Amino acid sequence: MKKIINTLILLFLILFSTAYADVIDPDDEPVSFIEDYETYNLYAEVIKAGEKETMNDGYAEYVVQNVRVKILDKRFYGKEYDIVYYLEDGMNTRLPLYDMLKVGDKVYCYALYENDVLDVTAISYYDKTIWIAIICVLFMLAVILIGGKNGVKAIVGLLITMVFIFGLLVPGILGGMNIILLTILVCSLVICSTFLIISGINRKTLIAIVGTVGGICLAGIIGAVFGHLMRLTGINEHARMISTAISEEREMISFKNIMLSAIMISAMGACMDVAMSISSALNELKEKRPDMNRAELIKSGMNIGKDVMGTMTNTLILAYVGSAMLCILLYNVNGFDLTFVLNAEDISDEVLKSLAGSMGLVATIPITALLGGTILSLKKSKKASTKKEEPEIPVNYFKG
Repeated sequence: MKKIINTLILLFLILFSTAYADVIDPDDEPVSFIEDYETYNLYAEVIKAGEKETMNDGYAEYVVQNVRVKILDKRFYGKEYDIVYYLEDGMNTRLPLYDMLKVGDKVYCYALYENDVLDVTAISYYDKTIWIAIICVLFMLAVILIGGKNGVKAIVGLLITMVFIFGLLVPGILGGMNIILLTILVCSLVICSTFLIISGINRKTLIAIVGTVGGICLAGIIGAVFGHLMRLTGINEHARMISTAISEEREMISFKNIMLSAIMISAMGACMDVAMSISSALNELKEKRPDMNRAELIKSGMNIGKDVMGTMTNTLILAYVGSAMLCILLYNVNGFDLTFVLNAEDISDEVLKSLAGSMGLVATIPITALLGGTILSLKKSKKASTKKEEPEIPVNYFKG
């Protein structure tokens, strides 16, 4: 087990280091990776930061900060540019955009490279990598400190999940593979690996695996049926950006299938939670009460599932509401009625995801309860058939 954990951690570190390997290394030879005309983002460091000031371009008044940055990417390493950093958007009722930068901050700058001339025009993002890394480490430490050995297993399972999604699912989708089949495969691999790491190879694990796979497949089917009936396209702002980026490189992706993939991926965690809760509880009941029959186990499983269902469906619905909160606020600010809001593509898409995922979660309960009751009752029968019968001692043997 230690070797497996060490190998997975090493794999994660390799993937993480590879993602940032090309950020700053002035000793490397320049690499010609930019065409005659290209727009892209360059990694840079703020070397001079001015004070907050007001700028008027004749149309609106903006709050800005003048900064100087030094490029840290390979080809243009060391070049410096002066940039106007917008702190408030005067065109949109002085909407606050960003906090002021200070010397030493790392940023990503939007740049245009044309005719061998680089023009850095704006700052796209403040580099948040270090803070993301810190909160990830704090999360892992909290899980390990509270969960102990099981916490370590949970972290390993999470790392494996990330490897499957970012190492298999995402490249597979961009590579033109069948999105639905690939999603089912990835979900199955995630479910099996996670449950096997946490619970090992036993009947409890088998029950949880089958119950979860059944639930997410049903969620996908419901999503496909109602997505067709609702004539959803799965196209939003991000989809348009993706289509623009790949239009000349490969065949267009089916955004409807990506929507279904998102439904199954989103429902997977909740379905896993419910399936393992029911399977583990039934296994514990059977250990404590070996005389429980199939019907009693199924009934207990359903009762356990009903208690879990209320909070877990809330979890899914609230997660989707939270992700669509800005859209909901936008439609309410503009005074649109509820029917119009529900028919908007980005809202109806989230409604379908939340309800299809919740129905998959609900379906996980009877599937797991039925399977758990059947398998665990068979285990009892097997024990009963191999148990040697003790000879009955007559009562009058002890008399006189």
